[in-house]
Amino acid sequence: MALALAAHACGAAAALLVMLIAYARARRLFRRGKRVVAFLHPHCAAGGGGERVLWVGLVALREATDARIVVYTGDVGVGAAAMRARAADRFGVTVPADVEFVYVRSRRLSEPGLYPVATMIGQSLGSMVLAAEAVLRLPPDVFVDTTGYGFSFPVAKLLAGAATAAYVHYPTISGDMIGALGTRAFNNRGLALALPKLKALYYELFAVAYGWCGRRCDAVMANSSWTKGHIEKIWRRDDVALAYPPCDTSVLEKIAKGRPGDSGGPVVVASLAQFRPEKDHALQLEAWALLPEATRRRARLVVAGAARHADDRALLDGLRRRARDLGISDSVEFKVSAPRSEILDLLRGAHVGLHTMRLEHFGIAVVEFMAAGLVPLAHASGGPLLDIVGADGDRGLVATDAPDYAAKLAALVDGPRETRDAMAANARAFVADRFSDAAFSAAFVAGLAGVLP
Repeated sequence: MALALAAHACGAAAALLVMLIAYARARRLFRRGKRVVAFLHPHCAAGGGGERVLWVGLVALREATDARIVVYTGDVGVGAAAMRARAADRFGVTVPADVEFVYVRSRRLSEPGLYPVATMIGQSLGSMVLAAEAVLRLPPDVFVDTTGYGFSFPVAKLLAGAATAAYVHYPTISGDMIGALGTRAFNNRGLALALPKLKALYYELFAVAYGWCGRRCDAVMANSSWTKGHIEKIWRRDDVALAYPPCDTSVLEKIAKGRPGDSGGPVVVASLAQFRPEKDHALQLEAWALLPEATRRRARLVVAGAARHADDRALLDGLRRRARDLGISDSVEFKVSAPRSEILDLLRGAHVGLHTMRLEHFGIAVVEFMAAGLVPLAHASGGPLLDIVGADGDRGLVATDAPDYAAKLAALVDGPRETRDAMAANARAFVADRFSDAAFSAAFVAGLAGVLP
């Protein structure tokens, strides 16, 4: 009886799948009008670098094609007008008026907080449900993932027969992650922490599935040398294009070089990153607490970033408590989801840009620091090390742990102004044009050329 019921259930599921495929493909094939290029970006109202990539990419795409451009988003409470206003306010990007938004309800299934264990598998399966809902709501001719949901490609291909493309910010799993088993990691918890061999098997099997899905993608772009290398290895392909993210260098390069601290005011250290665990704001606070008290009296740390949802806000509350516990609240300020005008004011008045994410895929904030004339102090890994700051100390510094960060912060705060000025000038010269909106737009359109209608 149980086997019969299971067989009937499998048969019903298969029949439903066939019906959904027929429905989605028929809607796409017999649709009149322009062909649809759709972008999966569930948190497009957020204020991070990934969202700026999306908006600048859409502007470039609109200039290159007359296709119907759609964004699948889970921001169901944010209307199209508000979405465009946020992009203009936060990033200075005017989203084309004819870009459409298709709202999906299953975004929560793709968020890490829902899966306390086996987070990668849970998120990936959730992203498949999310992609299926999006494709069924509006079947695309071209499906573009700009969030990192690699498991969405086979869904879009199966249901809608769509061409698929990806702009990859960060591989879901990488050789670095597998190699780091047994060391500090953000998602090590529960049974996996106690049984490293089981976790290694889990990672390896997941990497196989992730690679298979990645090979279902027709056009792939990566945002840094680090990401490109890992994607090519895990997805087993040699056609990944490099498209550095768009950084608002044109406006930032106009910021005057003089800083309030140059005339006796505090040396301002700015941090700019979404309040997410991997950004490791806690490391910033730990390093700040290790500074000599006299150094802290001469400086101020301003931590600015977007809080997208309850998980981010809980993290932010924890950081505020941590600052109080460390006794550094009087020299640390938090700016939450500040508009672009306030961010520009912060960069205008700052001297040092602080970045602490280990294995950051690229590091738009680091480029923004450099374009604005700040000296970057970034983590010695990933994109900041390989593509942006480097390790020679000419255009900024890199560090690894709290004592290392504290020592280099102290050198920048207490050291001669001339040293900071020289590094800042080198940093500005290095990023000029290399990471601009125009450079990204050209690379982005070229990367999609093979799948555009």
